[in-house]
Amino acid sequence: MVRFWALAVIALTTLSVTAGAIADEASVGRVYHIDEYTQAAMLRYPGLKAAAADIDAAEARLIEARLSPFMQFQGRATFFVAPGAQGTTTFSPDPQIPWGNRWGPGGEIAIEGGIPLYTFGKYRAGKKAAMAGIRSSELAQDGTMARVVFDVRRAYFGTQLSLDLQAMISEGKDKLRNAVDKLDARLKADDPRVKQTDYWRLVSALSEIESRESEALRLEASARAALEILSGLKPAIVPECPLGVVESQVIELSEHVERAISNRPELLQLEAARTAKDANLTVKRAGYLPDILLALRATFARTPGITDIQNPFVIDRGNFAGAYAGLLAQWKLDFGGTHARVKAAKAEILSLKAKTEEAEQGIAIEVTALYEQLQDAKRRLESWTRAEKESRKWFVSAGQGYEIGTTTAMELVDAIEAYFSARSKRLMATAEYNLAIAGLEKATNMPLVSQKGWRPVDCEE
Repeated sequence: MVRFWALAVIALTTLSVTAGAIADEASVGRVYHIDEYTQAAMLRYPGLKAAAADIDAAEARLIEARLSPFMQFQGRATFFVAPGAQGTTTFSPDPQIPWGNRWGPGGEIAIEGGIPLYTFGKYRAGKKAAMAGIRSSELAQDGTMARVVFDVRRAYFGTQLSLDLQAMISEGKDKLRNAVDKLDARLKADDPRVKQTDYWRLVSALSEIESRESEALRLEASARAALEILSGLKPAIVPECPLGVVESQVIELSEHVERAISNRPELLQLEAARTAKDANLTVKRAGYLPDILLALRATFARTPGITDIQNPFVIDRGNFAGAYAGLLAQWKLDFGGTHARVKAAKAEILSLKAKTEEAEQGIAIEVTALYEQLQDAKRRLESWTRAEKESRKWFVSAGQGYEIGTTTAMELVDAIEAYFSARSKRLMATAEYNLAIAGLEKATNMPLVSQKGWRPVDCEE
């Protein structure tokens, strides 16, 4: 299967904008689009660097699994002092342990070990488990990439939403403050056509708008800070354009669920873990059988103070040399322990099967929730778009009427509340729709929008 997020990294790193150029241009306040923020984040995110290091470690373990079985040799170098001894194979003037003789230095070098010829599957299983470890590390990197991309998109759309809300609030606040000032002047002039309650109503509406502005400022600060932390681009400046709906490939729910189960890194990691556990079971079962090795041994010892007896049938503890090669069958006779280890390996496989089923159910629930969130945002977007269009007419009409005195303060406040409520909810539905698309991409690990498609058409440079 093609790993979507890994290919995304390759594509991003081949773009003409390098990390250094990005940093230089950020210092002068350049505007960046969502794909550029994503690129910068993927190039610098610590979790991706850690994932790359984990892959390197897994690849090193595969090399170890391939080579180590053939390196089962031990070397030993010994330096010692021993009492001297003289004589021949038939006579020596010294006792068996000549403590009183002159002591002198000696040394021994030995190399021994074996080369496996047949291990009843242990060697192949070791390599298989190591390759599954590489696969798991690569999939973990995919999952990290998906989270980074989603976090960048969430911060980006949050910043855009906050700016649009502030622009909307600024428009309404200015009109309402102008109305408050005029009404206050008329009250001070004792105009009998105005009421104090109208003034209080307008001031209350103005305070409500100002509190909403504070919320929008908080959203902007947190979303912009997240963009800067993730991408390293400071200041994080997004295009000054209306928040729009991204064009996506929205398919049936069942296909989304099928994609998620086929491509989700977490499930594929469980599959890799199953491969490793199967290999582990092979190793444990092979514990009942021996390893067939080509055994090799070579030793050399020399003690100058002891007479060197040149006879292969006489053991000379101070001076000797030897070597041999042969077949060796070697295994542990812990059959009871081997049985328990095989049983444990089988139980681990059953546990993984159950965890995989659990993960599939959880992913199906998650994808379903995201899909329904997308449908809900789409319905609300259509509804609030209509409401915004009609309520704006009311708002403009009420504002003009209030200027000439044909509209009351209550009617003006009602029109303002209706229009700005519809507009703000339309903006929030747009952001939720885009985030639902981003969430579905993350949940299915498959693209629903082209890389440039995340940019609104009217914001292209």
